[in-house]
Amino acid sequence: MEKADVLVIGGGVIGCSTAFFLSLKKVDVVLIERQDIGREASGASAGTLSIQNKELDLIPLAREGVRIWSSFQDSLPLNIEFHQSGGLRVAEDEDQFALLCRSVEQQKKVGLDLEIMTHRDLATFAPYVTLAISGASFCKEDARCNPLLATVALSQAALAFGARIQTNEPVTRIKVVNRASFIVETTKEQYAVSCIVNCAGVWSKHVFKMIGLDIPIRLSPQQMMVTEPVTKIIEHVITHIKGKITLKQVNNGNILIGGGWEGYGNLEQNRKCLCYDSLLGNAQIACRIVPAMKGLNLIRCWIGFEGRTPDLLPLLGNLNHLPQFYVACCAKGGFTIGPLMAKVIADLIVEGKTVYPISKFKPDRLIG
Repeated sequence: MEKADVLVIGGGVIGCSTAFFLSLKKVDVVLIERQDIGREASGASAGTLSIQNKELDLIPLAREGVRIWSSFQDSLPLNIEFHQSGGLRVAEDEDQFALLCRSVEQQKKVGLDLEIMTHRDLATFAPYVTLAISGASFCKEDARCNPLLATVALSQAALAFGARIQTNEPVTRIKVVNRASFIVETTKEQYAVSCIVNCAGVWSKHVFKMIGLDIPIRLSPQQMMVTEPVTKIIEHVITHIKGKITLKQVNNGNILIGGGWEGYGNLEQNRKCLCYDSLLGNAQIACRIVPAMKGLNLIRCWIGFEGRTPDLLPLLGNLNHLPQFYVACCAKGGFTIGPLMAKVIADLIVEGKTVYPISKFKPDRLIG
């Protein structure tokens, strides 16, 4: 039987960041991943690090998350292609523009620096955006990175600081010995640990069931598309006030299209199916906003399984009745916020406290 102080379940951005931050603090940590590192929601992400398209309660966490991503660019062993060009959140008609202005006022109250731009402003600032648009807000903190490189880089950094990482090893059973002692069984090994961190995304629901909890987590199959590489068209990260588009052009010229148009999926069978109508709807919005995209070839479409809570807020913190069982998962916009969530967990485990307000995100809120 293997032993560790902390066992992290899930090898996405949140899990790898948690292992990294804990290993920095000299904690004996082992990370268990059911497949390969970054193969699920994190690797399937479009890599958008936008702040202004997040739920209002998540804005402070998203800002700090982007700051951490920025620090990763120099501290991780791989170039994660972090690029902070700022972002535009667009409104296509007058009703949407009024909604955007109200959103900007709310976001400014929680500290986000935003600038409202009319379609005339955009004609100079972002001439690639259609002249038919009503306006946009600009956030200089919005950014992007390469999700495939980022997750691998985090895992490599964690390994370098002493973390153990086991892949292709699903967790099958958790035995609660007492409030500070667990035995975790996988398909390959048993681990005796004093602390567990559930970072398994939508699969967190199954992990919770292993300790007798039924937490309502909904499967959200997120679709992404990528175009052929082309010369530079899009200078900024683009999101939408109605929440149904993300656009960015990456270093090699490909344009990534995401933003919440769902496909179909079955978690138990690990079956992922694209929805043609959703792909078409997303592509139509992209071409309306950036007319130069018309006629480009799509070269790949894919789905990532994300988890959603009923209130769309993350699960972050420890359980009241099992204080050594921590949770960091299911954030809408979890790729942006993930490193901050991991830092919170590492601080809670090592120091017993965090400077970030997380009471709204505690997992106990969803225990019936």
